[in-house]
Amino acid sequence: MRLTITFSFITTFLISLVLVPIVGRVTKKLGIVAHTNHRTIHKGSITRAGGYAIYASFLIGCMFYLKTDRQINALLIGSFVVFMTGLIDDIHDISPKMKLLGQIIASVIVIFYGGISLKGFTFTFIPNAFSYIIAIIITICWIVGITNAINLIDGLDGLCAGITIISLVTISVISLQSGRTDITALSLLLAGSVAGFLVYNFHPAKIFMGDCGALLLGYMIAVISLLGFGYKSTSFFTLGAPIVVLAVPIIDTFVAIIRRKVHHKSFSEADRGHLHHQLMFSLNLGQTKSVLILYFVTILFSVCSYIYLYSKLAASIMFIVLMILFELFIELTNMIDRKYKPLLTLANIFIQSERLPKIKDSKPYNNILKKTNIWIITFVIVIASVSGYVIYKNVHTKPETVSTKTEEIDYPQAREETELLKEIYKDIKENQTKKKDNKIGTYVGLYFLADYFSLSNKSKDEIGGTELFYDSIEKDFETYALDSYYKTANELIESNTNTQEVVSYKVKSYEKSNKSIEGLEDYSYFDLIAEMKFKDNNDIIGSNVVNAVTTLIKKDGKFYVVSLEIVDASIQ
Repeated sequence: MRLTITFSFITTFLISLVLVPIVGRVTKKLGIVAHTNHRTIHKGSITRAGGYAIYASFLIGCMFYLKTDRQINALLIGSFVVFMTGLIDDIHDISPKMKLLGQIIASVIVIFYGGISLKGFTFTFIPNAFSYIIAIIITICWIVGITNAINLIDGLDGLCAGITIISLVTISVISLQSGRTDITALSLLLAGSVAGFLVYNFHPAKIFMGDCGALLLGYMIAVISLLGFGYKSTSFFTLGAPIVVLAVPIIDTFVAIIRRKVHHKSFSEADRGHLHHQLMFSLNLGQTKSVLILYFVTILFSVCSYIYLYSKLAASIMFIVLMILFELFIELTNMIDRKYKPLLTLANIFIQSERLPKIKDSKPYNNILKKTNIWIITFVIVIASVSGYVIYKNVHTKPETVSTKTEEIDYPQAREETELLKEIYKDIKENQTKKKDNKIGTYVGLYFLADYFSLSNKSKDEIGGTELFYDSIEKDFETYALDSYYKTANELIESNTNTQEVVSYKVKSYEKSNKSIEGLEDYSYFDLIAEMKFKDNNDIIGSNVVNAVTTLIKKDGKFYVVSLEIVDASIQ
């Protein structure tokens, strides 16, 4: 499976490598070029529809390597809307409002058709219906915001493409580590397409991706992050992880909004105050060095998000340090305004240096301080307090493990238990006695997986794990099983070749899930990601191990299985 994913990257890379020069020649003849003006850095007319080659390469790769479902279809439909919006802008220069409309339409498609949105977003003090509305609004803002953030950094040769590749590879690595090979495949298909384009886009660029490429990449990254990103946790960290990876474009966008507001300019009015411009002009580093520095910074933030998988505290400390360094850079280069230097001003209270800004005593400055800075300081304190609390809770607070349910629940057992099933069932009982809910949920999920994948203890027409499935969707599960893993089970049983048996397991994670099933929205959901190992090579799977994600709900003190997803096997 992992070899196939690697080949998917290589395939789209080679396709893009061939398509980019072809698209460049055609679009140049059609006059789709970026002309020089007072805002541009490049010289001469360069074709700006390279995003067409990226998109085409990605779609071709999807045809061969991607298994589609409703969510993937919604993502692809939405990507087409965003791509066409950007392409029309590359050709006709449409208004910012029209571009925004296209992005909102694409967002609505993935939310309402694909069911992709910020899940598990609730407030205890307002009804669930209003929480859902707020979650939808945040989802639209997230998709539109990231789409435009990626578009804004497309200002130097190779910058947008390189940062996108780093981000997508990081997403794929984290997702693979968490068992989400679907997200890994999707990310690498797109990363390969962008990598082929980067060969021609690095300084000096022979082709630009244009809005059709930059908007497409921003949209894809935004939606992929909503699919899960590999983190199985709360809604905060569903977006928190990609925020860290995309820190460079997000901070650049945030600073641009403040800068243009301070100077009374429209947000859609371009300027030369972006991060890459500061590196290139204020520090005289040139295009190549500026781009490489921003690559390096993006890699640091990506490493930070990866470290989070193993140490929340270390990742949090690294993130805070990087943000402080980022703020110092913003102040030293006057990115917002020459008077905006809160950290340096604060530091100078203790350093007392003539080279650093001081708090002035003049009446005009005091008036500004009273009217503006007090609000900024208050906002920073509130954000810092909330962030500190969230970090503290995630680092120091362990999930509640003690059950408030005193009555012991009987979980159904397999008709004929294997040795592993007996061992797991014993673990269920022991943890019921100790009232440890997280352990009970984990072992119920493991019992289901071990029973489902073991055929050595099955008779004809028997499907493992059905009694642990929630009643109302048990029939759907049986249909799924008969169409996939159990398709040839009866033949194996009749020929006495049903030797497939799970003999050990490895739990990769057990955490709260963002999933929900219609009619069961009010219950707690949990995702168990586990690797199940067979006694011998399993001919059905094509391997001696299988990775699977099992989703459980807790209802009336009892755990039920509601979903099974095989994420690393030859059969899906």
